[in-house]
Amino acid sequence: MAASMCGVDRGDTVSEKSKWSANADLRARTAPAVELLVDGILSGNGTFGSLRMPTFAKAHIQSFAKSDEACDLVLNFAMELYRRAKVHRPCASDIPAVQAGEIAEKAQASPLSIEPKAEPTATPFALPSITKLDPMQPSPNDSGAATTGPADTAPRDVVQPEAAQPVQQAEAKPECPAAPEAQTPAPEQVITPAAPMPAAPVAVPTTPVSPAPSPMQVSINKPATPPDRVAPSASAIPATTPHTRFVLANCKVGTYYTAKIEGKDSAGRELEVLDIAVPQGFGLSFEMATQHVTGVPALAGDFVLPLQWRYPGHASRQTGECRLTSNPDPRSLWKVVEPDPALPYQKPHLAQQLIEGDGFRMVAASRRGRSHEHGGTFRDDDFFMASTLNNGWNVLIVADGAGSAEFSREGSRIAVQTAGRALVDDLEGEFGAKVNGLIATWDANSAIAFGTEFHYCFHRMATLAVQGIEQAAGERGAPVRSYATTLLAAAIKRDGGNTFLATFWMGDGAIAAYWSTGTVKLMGTPDGGEFAGQTRFLDRATLAESFAKRVSIGRYGDLPAIVLMTDGVSDPYFETDNGLADPAKWGALWQDIEPSLKSDDPAVALVDWLHFFRQGHHDDRTITLLW
Repeated sequence: MAASMCGVDRGDTVSEKSKWSANADLRARTAPAVELLVDGILSGNGTFGSLRMPTFAKAHIQSFAKSDEACDLVLNFAMELYRRAKVHRPCASDIPAVQAGEIAEKAQASPLSIEPKAEPTATPFALPSITKLDPMQPSPNDSGAATTGPADTAPRDVVQPEAAQPVQQAEAKPECPAAPEAQTPAPEQVITPAAPMPAAPVAVPTTPVSPAPSPMQVSINKPATPPDRVAPSASAIPATTPHTRFVLANCKVGTYYTAKIEGKDSAGRELEVLDIAVPQGFGLSFEMATQHVTGVPALAGDFVLPLQWRYPGHASRQTGECRLTSNPDPRSLWKVVEPDPALPYQKPHLAQQLIEGDGFRMVAASRRGRSHEHGGTFRDDDFFMASTLNNGWNVLIVADGAGSAEFSREGSRIAVQTAGRALVDDLEGEFGAKVNGLIATWDANSAIAFGTEFHYCFHRMATLAVQGIEQAAGERGAPVRSYATTLLAAAIKRDGGNTFLATFWMGDGAIAAYWSTGTVKLMGTPDGGEFAGQTRFLDRATLAESFAKRVSIGRYGDLPAIVLMTDGVSDPYFETDNGLADPAKWGALWQDIEPSLKSDDPAVALVDWLHFFRQGHHDDRTITLLW
């Protein structure tokens, strides 16, 4: 129908109308052509613009053609419009071959495609489509000229370059004559002459034109990239917001901290952090140059730190966050709870003593441990320190009440006080005079006799201590084991450049002769129980069980110090029985306590030192020294 309609005049309209009204099959075959024709004419620029045939929903035409009368009206209307359109705009069959090729090429330049709308029995009516252009850019008209708007109809000369605009191959239509390949004029290469010229056919180059890239591959008026910035590639920066993860190692309040923040996206690409928002007063700061967070944390808790980041080498900033856990200072977790004042056997939390001797000093210090402070219990440790008025002997004793025993705090006090008084009394009396005579004639036999004398002396001392505990338990109606305690005692005499030493060791803790050169002499072996952390306690059974192995004696030249301690001190520094024999560990202990011994008040300084923090070791602590 398209070809016949291009050649009909006004007289043909009645004939076609009659056919339309009489033949339903004809209406079915020609309705799509009428549909496209009417739509194309009405969509042109100006009164009779270019014949454009975009896809038009079939329902729109059917709304007009629901009856034969409506179809007749549409046909008559289309014939009249088409006749008038031919006068102003020749159709494809009236244009020379070269110009027709140009029109076909322009149709192919459009990214839109004509979808077949005809039913199987309909004959398609093909016309070229058009690309939607920028209204500010000149667009080619049907005759190859470029126009800047509907009112501008003056023809212009066009230089025919290679296709610069994205094109899409239009489907060939059998009803229209084939046109040779032509190139689409680029809008930016239009040359505007000084005076209008009549439209003329434009020559088409004979060299075949390479297929133009798809619209998705061509960017018009793409902004230039600054020379000092490297444009990111598609593989470097994801098109969508990537999933990122930033990691910082945990820190601890009060401890110097430095850590590098590590950032990566879901593809494993490294990220550069530009800034981190740290809470005020946290004590940390961020250094972009090193990507490190440094400082001394002052706040504890789990924090979410907002940050800005970018891909290395790119300017685009993005936001993210990093989690940081700041662990509290373990010391801050410990509470100080006072014991119930109604409980029996009240005991002070701290105790210290200093004795100035002739060429020596003695000091003792005892402190309630953190575990006892936290639990609101009493100090179970105790000590005794004294010098005899006669015979020049000095006594050091420490005791550690069993933590599982209800009244062990009283058991340790009874043990040190009873044993201490008994030992001092013996050393000030005949026993002291006797052992002094053995010292004056010191030889192998004297050494044996010296050991035997102290064996019986310590046995009497321990027996009295056990009896004192049994008496206290009986008075209260409590089991003797609820007063369980260890007992470590030393009797010391300075004689010129020699030091005579006799010791008794029941339970854990330590007694040692220490030289500043690193040499150490242990005066016994700690007692271990059936399980770890267990030990033996002073009771009547121990008085008959291998008592002799608990007594040691010795004479030492140029001995700087004798040290006694409960396990609250020995465990953090030595940990094991083998550690007790390690001179290096003794050297570390001496290095830590020596500043206290040199202070103006060694007793106070030493009790303060006993508050040292060692993870996992929070028992009561007691230490006595002669130096």
